[in-house]
Amino acid sequence: MTNDVPGVGTETAPHPGGQQAVIDSARRVLADDHRVLGVWLSGSYGSGSQDRFSDVDLWVVVEDEDLPGFCDDWPEIAERIAPTVLCRQLGQAPVFNQISADWVRFDVSIGTPGDVARRTRSTVRALHDPHNLSERLAAPGPALQPDPDRVASITVEFLRVLGLLPVVIGREEYVVGVSGVELLRGMIIQLMLQDVAVEDRGGALHLRRLLPADRLQILTELPATTADQESVINGNIACVDLFFPLARELHDRCGIPWPQEMQDAARRHLASTLSFELPVGSATGAAQ
Repeated sequence: MTNDVPGVGTETAPHPGGQQAVIDSARRVLADDHRVLGVWLSGSYGSGSQDRFSDVDLWVVVEDEDLPGFCDDWPEIAERIAPTVLCRQLGQAPVFNQISADWVRFDVSIGTPGDVARRTRSTVRALHDPHNLSERLAAPGPALQPDPDRVASITVEFLRVLGLLPVVIGREEYVVGVSGVELLRGMIIQLMLQDVAVEDRGGALHLRRLLPADRLQILTELPATTADQESVINGNIACVDLFFPLARELHDRCGIPWPQEMQDAARRHLASTLSFELPVGSATGAAQ
């Protein structure tokens, strides 16, 4: 049995509250299950970047033939780790989300021995490893590069949502328009994260750790949007001005074609229905 997690199970644990109790309980409960070949911490606890707000990510390995039954049994196992107010499976994947009665978030992904070599030593920490499966873990991986398919998908979706602006304005659905601006902001963040070269980008609640200070500042300075026509239009324009330069750069870097026809159609559509031209540096300017 291996325990190489700094602070786990000791009085010097950096965050000894609810998370530590869940970690200790998970190790104890899962070590008693004969089907479990190994248990590791992943996520921020696996990489050693956790703080008192972190959730607990567990990775459990069982034999291939035990996987279906173990997934079926997981809700009861999770309840023994900590009484839960939420336990749900994410689709058909062997991944579960839990929230304890003390509101500790703990997630589990369940794999088989064939998955071990696809994990790296820098992203997981062993809690229970009686078979020394950690020896099969890969070396720390290279920094992630932008995913061409993901970059292309974000750009197309940004254009699609932008093209809904005339509907929002025409129907005076300004509350919906505020939500639309938030969608565009979210896609800006997704695009910025694609440009972060680290081995593991982690979850959505780590922007301050991942994004450079200048990009965080740019996001902070985006204007607040209120439910009126001028604010909604200005919010869209501000997002366009920020999104397109980075999107064009990432498309060029990834060697993927720019959706020029869709951009041109969006430009014509916005000009004809709202009677204004997007400013230089936006979708119009990017095409020049």
